Amino acid sequence: MKKLLLSFALLTSLYGNSQILSEEFQGTVFPPTGWTTETNVPSRPWGFTTDIFNATGQATFNITGSKSAAIGWIAQDQDAHLTSPTFSLLDYSDATLTFNAKIGYEFMVDPNPNGDFNVEISDDGGSTFTSVWVEENYGLFVDYETLAISIDLAAYIGMDNLQVRFHYTGNDADSMSFDDVLITGTLGVNEALASKFNTYPNPANNTVNVSNNYNITLTNVNITDINGRTVKTMNVNNLSEVQMNVSDLNTGVYFMNIDTDSGKVVKKFIKV
Repeated sequence: MKKLLLSFALLTSLYGNSQILSEEFQGTVFPPTGWTTETNVPSRPWGFTTDIFNATGQATFNITGSKSAAIGWIAQDQDAHLTSPTFSLLDYSDATLTFNAKIGYEFMVDPNPNGDFNVEISDDGGSTFTSVWVEENYGLFVDYETLAISIDLAAYIGMDNLQVRFHYTGNDADSMSFDDVLITGTLGVNEALASKFNTYPNPANNTVNVSNNYNITLTNVNITDINGRTVKTMNVNNLSEVQMNVSDLNTGVYFMNIDTDSGKVVKKFIKV
């Protein structure tokens, strides 16, 4: 029973919810390591709230901890952005970006917005960016209340070399801040895909087979033990069925980690 419980815990840790990117802006250097920033108005860069504002502004715009990322307004054209390090959504079945923000409604949304705060994603390492959220998407809110933003990144599942950019534009708009950037996702587990595969015989003695009737091709199969150690590896030349010799394995619970042209599959088997 202890081994079965351990194997379940291992599967959850290896293929469950995973933190992909996190930034709380509590360091001593801005921008944080791996982040980049640009502005067309040198006197109005992105920075820590403690550097951008006086004590009153700090009290208004700080979100979490001792400081947040912020930018101050100016009565001229502004274009400034803060860009994350690259991250990958390969082998994830879902992913979500969340962060908190304080934004002025009167000058950024209603009635005639003077500025915009866009959240943008690049899938080519920063060459081009696509907007996935702007402050108008939130709806009605009170000036400088803390907004909890959640953005589904389903459109970018399976991609790598990704970046998220927080992009402020305006002219005589309003100051703003954001904090608590977090990208999380479910790594590996795709129950719908896994249900299309059969593992037999199970329990297994000398050989174990994995197959499907959906023309899903396999590219690689790794067998790991309940401690996460890889004990066997097979590179597969786009086959829909594979047989592996497990006669030399000790009795116990194992996992077949299967890479396919449709995603990653994990199947458990028992060696007797």
